[in-house]
Amino acid sequence: MTNANQPLPYTDDVETIPADEAKDIERVVQAMKLLLSRSHASSGEFRADVHVKAHGYAQGEFRVLPNLPDELAQGLFEHEGVYQTVVRFSNAASQSNADAIPDGRGMAIKVLGMKGDMLSTDEQSGPTQDFLMINHPVFFARNAKDFLRFERVLVDADDSPVATARGALTGGDWNPLHWHWREMFAVAEIAGKLPAHLASNTYFSTSPFRFGKYVVKYRVQPVGDHADSYLDLVRKLGSDGDALRLALEETLRAEQVLFDFQVQLRTSEETMPIEDVTIEWPESESPYQTVAQLVLPRQDITLLLQQDHYQRLAFNVWHALAAHRPMGGINRVRRLAYPVSSAWRRQ
Repeated sequence: MTNANQPLPYTDDVETIPADEAKDIERVVQAMKLLLSRSHASSGEFRADVHVKAHGYAQGEFRVLPNLPDELAQGLFEHEGVYQTVVRFSNAASQSNADAIPDGRGMAIKVLGMKGDMLSTDEQSGPTQDFLMINHPVFFARNAKDFLRFERVLVDADDSPVATARGALTGGDWNPLHWHWREMFAVAEIAGKLPAHLASNTYFSTSPFRFGKYVVKYRVQPVGDHADSYLDLVRKLGSDGDALRLALEETLRAEQVLFDFQVQLRTSEETMPIEDVTIEWPESESPYQTVAQLVLPRQDITLLLQQDHYQRLAFNVWHALAAHRPMGGINRVRRLAYPVSSAWRRQ
């Protein structure tokens, strides 16, 4: 390993599940159904709750590196291999805004042709290992109860940005000492991301996952940069609401795009919590290490957005090998929430 700290072992009791969490998750799903219904009533469309706007889909290869040390040679990464994959780039918000408007950006990777003990599978693609990431290292809600509070704020605010911001910050308590400052800073940082070339972002899982014998967070980091296309992107942003899609299409028509897929091993119970995903695990204690490369070869992705097969793909962290089980309260929320959102969108 590249750091002095040894990775902490995975155990079946490493998660701490609150006694009332199941009821909180049920309430999250009910609130989400209400918000989806409101969205349909106002737009006439069956849209997901977040990541509404897909910037593009691309086909690629997920290449597991050879000769990884034991602590990195876990699960999917135990042996060198090349897997076909589908990658989706998207916004983070619940609206399909023009790309010039600041917003978080997501990358979802679906590694195809998995074999072994699966947690669940994608009915469109069979057994897959899905990785879902965003271009920010932390999430805005700590756990299921925190996420429920935010969903209730959205329900009560009824599309009012001012009411949403006030409710999310104060939680109805006017004592500033009790306000949710850290969560609001995370929301502001994600929602305030300035547009950049989709192949230039670094993407994070934000939440932890089992990694065979250990626990990790994931990161995808671009190899090289696309700074030469930044001015061209700025010009597109001023004239086209889909500038990020156009820039990605042009890049992939002209060149291969390469990312390093990395893991950060959990080495501390104190500074690397499982149940609070608003805390960034310090790289000074456990640096990210590359275990695979994601290769998007030159291709024309222009028509993929219109193809029914791609539109019906469901990216879900629970489409996973048991060796890479999602962990923590937010991922337990996702286990029930993702299928609801996916089924709604597919209508």
